[in-house]
Formats: sequence, C-alpha cells, structure tokens
Amino acid sequence: MLIKRIIIMFAMLIVSISVILPCLAYAEQTEAGSVDVPPKIVFVGDSIAAGYGLEGYKKNDPYNCDSYANILAEQYKKELDGICPFEMVNEAVSGDRSSQLLDHIKNGELNKALNGANVVVISIGGNDILKQFRSFMSSKLKLSSNSKLTDVVDQVSDLENVLDEMSVLSDNIDKALEKYEDIINEIVSEIKNRSDAIIIFQTLYDPFADVPAAFLFQGLSKDKIEKLDHIIKDNAFDENGNEKYLVCDLYKPFYKKGLSLTNMGSLDIHPNAKGHKLISEELDKVIRSRKYSYTESVYEDTQDAKETESPVNVSSKGALSAEENSSAETTDVNKDEIRLIISALAIVLAAAAMIVLIATKEKKK
Repeated sequence: MLIKRIIIMFAMLIVSISVILPCLAYAEQTEAGSVDVPPKIVFVGDSIAAGYGLEGYKKNDPYNCDSYANILAEQYKKELDGICPFEMVNEAVSGDRSSQLLDHIKNGELNKALNGANVVVISIGGNDILKQFRSFMSSKLKLSSNSKLTDVVDQVSDLENVLDEMSVLSDNIDKALEKYEDIINEIVSEIKNRSDAIIIFQTLYDPFADVPAAFLFQGLSKDKIEKLDHIIKDNAFDENGNEKYLVCDLYKPFYKKGLSLTNMGSLDIHPNAKGHKLISEELDKVIRSRKYSYTESVYEDTQDAKETESPVNVSSKGALSAEENSSAETTDVNKDEIRLIISALAIVLAAAAMIVLIATKEKKK
C-alpha cells in the first residue's frame, strides 16, 4: 500500500511540473529593444494641449483636430508600425489651471492614462496668469470674448486710471506665480509616484509681443510670462542636480510671431494650425533626445523546443540609453530563468515533503 501511494504521488508530481512550467514560460517578458519615439505618450494640462480653437476641436474630443498632440501621434504611429504598438492619450482640459491639473492627478482620474506611459507632456500655467488678465479686461476695459483686439485701444480713455489698475493686476499675477511653483513640483511628484515616464514641461509663449494694438499689455505680459517660464526651467532639477523633467522652450520660437502663430487678431491667445505645427516640431526635438524601451512576451513550444514571439506590448519603462537597454535585456532574461528554476524546485520540495509525510504516517500505523 505504501509503495502504491508513493508511486501515485510521484506521478502527480510529474504531471504538475509538466503543466506549470509551460505556463511560467508563457508569461516570460523580455526587453525587445529601444526606439527613438515613445510607444505611449500622454498629454495633460490646458487648452493649448487640448487643441482649443482649431477646426475639428470639441471639448470632449481632442482627437479630431490638427493639434500638436495629434500631429505627433500620427507621425509616431507610422514610425513604430511593425515594431510595436503605439498609443497616444490626451487628457488636457480647456481652462484648467495648475491647481486643477494637480487635483485630477491626486484623485486618480489620470491613473489609467499614466499607466505604462513612456512620456508625459505637460502644458499648464497659462490660465494661472490669464485668469487675472481676463478679470482685468472684463471689469476694467469692458471687453468680452466677442471683442476684437482693436477694441482695446478704444476702451483706454483714461490711461492713467488704467495704469493704476494694472499695478494691482501685476501684484495679483505675482501671487498666482508664487503658488504655481509649489504646485508644479507637486504635479511632478504625483506623476512620478504613478509612472516611470519621462516628463516634459512646455514653457509659455508671449502672444502680445508683436501686436501693436496690445501695447497696453506688452510690458506686463513679457515680465510675467518670463517669470513663469523661469519657474519651469529653474525647477527642472532638484537640489542635488538630479533631473526631474525635460523642458520644451516655446518662448523663443514664438517670440514676435503672435499674429502669425496664434489667433490674437480675435483676442485669442491660442495657437492656430501653424502654431501647433511649430510646437510639434519643437516637442519632437526634445522627445528624440532620449531612447524608449518596449517589451515582448516570449512563448515556449514544449514539443519542438522552439520559441515564438507574441505581439509586442508597450513597456511601462521610460527612456533608456543604448547601453542601459542592452544591460536591461540580459538582466531581465536571467531573472526570468531564475524565477522558473525556483518555481520548479518549490514544487519538487513541496511534493517530496508530502511523500515523506505519508510514508511516516504509514509506518506509524
């Protein structure tokens, strides 16, 4: 009876190993290589990233206009075709200020989008300033969204009084920028807690610089927008010199091109189609400054001992150098082999322990 039970237990052990080992190999993940553009890119922030003002833009559908997000998505999808899948997610919300973006991240609204992202592009801060401008223009200059830029000149009848009010406007913007610095650092920290993605912050351009009718705002806008951009640049590294995010500078490419690259003729600071095309080109340069990894699942054919490759899956890892990618590939393969061996040994030991236990009980009888 004892020998019969031991034979049955060994048979069960062999069957278990033959079933479990192929399953473990089936789930094996290996680094497939690196690419020049991210397999998954996510855009968050405000109306600039959403594509507000472009033909085809809808509040709840940012995917059918010629925004820089969509331009890059089309370009990268073609480039990665046949190599790995590509995904672009645009979670930008028109009108959002930095505090609102932070809330979206903290309450988990962006968790799904951030999962597996290689790059996260952020456009935020313009509304922190514009909120103060809009309040001033509507309450002091009696201008609305239907006003034209030339209406600004007509409304400035009491220049001295307007300049006094603009001093208050300047102070209000400075207060908003003080909060902005703390908020963007928290935004970056919250994203890093949820993703290994490379973060890219866009600076803000000055739409008033070359617009004669906007002479009233030119000095103020230049000063405040430059302050905001300096905050973005100055916080790109921590106190130890470690990089927190990359910066895509839009101030210089847009400087004194407001009339040609934005809709300023209608008092709208948002980029037009040409402006979005330029932003896509500037972002592309920053994105291509890094390499991005992708992974693939490897399947083991136990009958003929051959391995076949599954469709490639987007990696949740961020950018890698060529050397890092090669090292990571070797390391991950070794780790998978070790896991496989440990799992098999665990099964053998567990079964052996059961056999010994049964044998001991039989002897006691």
